[in-house]
Amino acid sequence: MSYFSYGAIAAVGFVAVVGGFAVADRGMNYKPAKANIFLIDRECRYDRVWTDGKRETVTDSCSSTDKFKELAAQSPAQRKKAVDGTAVVKVSYTAPQDGSYQTSQLKFTGRDEEFYKLKAGDEMKILVSNKDHSKIIKG
Repeated sequence: MSYFSYGAIAAVGFVAVVGGFAVADRGMNYKPAKANIFLIDRECRYDRVWTDGKRETVTDSCSSTDKFKELAAQSPAQRKKAVDGTAVVKVSYTAPQDGSYQTSQLKFTGRDEEFYKLKAGDEMKILVSNKDHSKIIKG
């Protein structure tokens, strides 16, 4: 076997070990729950082309433009070319560890499907930290 083959095998093994630790971390340090979305603050960045050919990048609230509705209906590949942005999704949930009522937030970018699909009133799966019940990750 060549050194390249040994390196490739080592790289695959390393990725498998790191992936295993990530799965174990989620299983040992987080508990699943369902959260209700009560607010989404989206900020979109997209290119605007003026009639004279000049381009500018516009940053605005996604709810203030009809362009966002058009983009949400497009395929993911088309959207990535047309818009970028961030969404802060505020959720409420009951921590499965102790039954306490909590609120927290998740952040998504224009590359995440959740950026376009989630709306207030939706329910989503989350994982709640065993140490800090206000710390959550997408489930």
